[in-house]
Amino acid sequence: MTLPGTTLPATRVVRLERQDWRLFATIDDPASRNAMTAALTDDLWAILDATRADRSLRALILQGANGAFCAGADLKRVRGGGPEGEDPVLVSNRRGGELFAALDAHPLVTIAVVDGAAFGGGFGLACCADFIIAGPRARFALSETGLGLPPAQIAPYVIGRLGLRLARQLALSGRRLDGSAALAAGLADACAASEAEIAPLLAAILANVGNCAPEANAVTKSLLHRAARAEPAAYREEAARAFSACLRGPEGQEGVRAFAEKRRPAWAVPTSPSTGTAGESS
Repeated sequence: MTLPGTTLPATRVVRLERQDWRLFATIDDPASRNAMTAALTDDLWAILDATRADRSLRALILQGANGAFCAGADLKRVRGGGPEGEDPVLVSNRRGGELFAALDAHPLVTIAVVDGAAFGGGFGLACCADFIIAGPRARFALSETGLGLPPAQIAPYVIGRLGLRLARQLALSGRRLDGSAALAAGLADACAASEAEIAPLLAAILANVGNCAPEANAVTKSLLHRAARAEPAAYREEAARAFSACLRGPEGQEGVRAFAEKRRPAWAVPTSPSTGTAGESS
């Protein structure tokens, strides 16, 4: 089912499929093993920009086709020349950092389904998501130092998910993790032993997301990001204003009313009796 909302952008190497309030973005660029090419970067920017203010969407599911999630940097591109007086590597890397930051802070709930290689920048893309599901073919590696390079722009998001100790170990050794090892390390939030298990794991996450008010989730993500970085007094003021605005807004009013009346709020997605998962909303 398609709900009214922002028109989805035209993309070159990412296939988009909207299912009600869920948007599936599948990286499908077999020639590059789903590397961070200019086409992929442009597509991801277009998707994030188009969906940032769309509250008819609640979740963005990022996945890869052809047995790969994302193979990392497009080394052919970063080695290329640029206009005279401009360092193309510096410009490209900085722009990549801006993309990771935009994905990390995106208002939608983001879920990375990794069933294949997530190396280098692909590892970073996954770490920017709110949830990571590892499939049976998942392989994670901070592979940059094996190429004589540092995992530069992705470092804050890797540390944020893994902590400094494990981030150091993986970055300085290039050690690969399969899905079960990623789950044990806290990198993945769920691990599927077979491809058939991915869908129910994803459905379970989405069922919980479907119970949450979309604007409240967007505000919560913003506050959580600010809480980790802001000066305490400034954060308290920002948090108070955000809470007050939400309480006085339509979602807050409906949520409090539903609690008092002992019913599900209007935004909660109906639960399928047969599966117990969130179904289509009308």
